[in-house]
Amino acid sequence: MTPASRKVLLVIAGHARDKEDCRLIMAMLGVTPPKPKRRRGRPPVDHGHGHHRTYYKGCRCADCREAYRQYAATLRDKWRNDPTSADRAGHGKSSTYRNHACRCAACKEANRVEVNEYRARRRQRAALAEAGDAR
Repeated sequence: MTPASRKVLLVIAGHARDKEDCRLIMAMLGVTPPKPKRRRGRPPVDHGHGHHRTYYKGCRCADCREAYRQYAATLRDKWRNDPTSADRAGHGKSSTYRNHACRCAACKEANRVEVNEYRARRRQRAALAEAGDAR
């Protein structure tokens, strides 16, 4: 769309009372409405249920959960069999310990800290639940 045609459309839209009036004025002047813009990238694909991409889009049905579980397991196996994947993921994180099976000192320590924090949170929730039951 050229800047001049954009100005024409803006003037028409400014004088029109509503959407239908705008269409009528454009038809009288012989101005065609602009084509809707195409979104960038690939067009959306409907994978249907039972696909890990549908799980990514937010579906939590049993088929999509199972498809995602299998996909994630395959991905973790691929990472574990590639010794350089832990380097790319970054050391010193518990996710690298779990997902990439890295057992360097930094990853072991990060996982130990996370497990201890998790256990402390569980103990705290259990204590709060007991205190709530005692009331």
